[in-house]
Amino acid sequence: MKRLNPPVFGATLTVETCAAGISIPERAQALMDALPVIQASEVEYRELGSSARLFEIAESTTVTPQLSADLMGVIYKSHFARKGSPSRSLYEEIRMAPEFGICPLCAQRIVATVDHYLPQTRHPKLNLTPVNLVPACSDCNKRKLAGVATRAEEQTLHPYYDDLGSERWLVVEIQASSPPTISFAIRSPRVWGAVLAARVQHHFRVMGINELYVAQAASEMADISYSLENVGASAGPNGVRQHLDEQFRSRYARDANSWRTALYEGLRDSDWFCIEGYRMIRSPRT
Repeated sequence: MKRLNPPVFGATLTVETCAAGISIPERAQALMDALPVIQASEVEYRELGSSARLFEIAESTTVTPQLSADLMGVIYKSHFARKGSPSRSLYEEIRMAPEFGICPLCAQRIVATVDHYLPQTRHPKLNLTPVNLVPACSDCNKRKLAGVATRAEEQTLHPYYDDLGSERWLVVEIQASSPPTISFAIRSPRVWGAVLAARVQHHFRVMGINELYVAQAASEMADISYSLENVGASAGPNGVRQHLDEQFRSRYARDANSWRTALYEGLRDSDWFCIEGYRMIRSPRT
């Protein structure tokens, strides 16, 4: 997961800007009348989010008696996020926040949408709350769906509140096979604590990140197979290890816990791979 700074604006701006673009007077008024409720919900969200306790927020079916969850969903889709609406620029500011447009939930695919961390249908009071709106790729958005945690360990990671630090935690395990078999694992630093460690594992399962990274890593190894064979032919296992170490250091300088950093570290540290495994990348699996 990639850490993101939370949006610099709050629910007051999103609600007022959205209401200004609604041409149905009764709907606009219902939204403005709900502003105090939405503001109070935002305060609660910020307090609980900072201590990883968003699962404690009670679900609701309405915002106010005049503003149901269904109507709030219509307001979000047809007014707040609609192209050409006054509030669309706020939506885009959230969507385009990640560096290079990379999804913060998987750190791999391109952002395509804005996801409600706490889902719209269960938490309509937070539909227009910026800190509940997270840029995401389509796959992460679909995988997360409308699931809600019932305890701390079941919460997926939140880019605005969760910081995994810079200590190495993503590692690769190499198994001798033809071609080499790789898998990603999480090595939890002590500073995380038991709850955060469980949440990271949960996030990886829900988002299918191991499968995603394995596929990307297999493609990466196929790309470098020729160069590794050339290095091995001229400089032997030590040359292969040195080449992989250079690749690791380059990736580490950019991101200590990218899948590429973990891949090159794992390949470098595998005696089997440096001696013979690199020659089996292009071999058919039997």
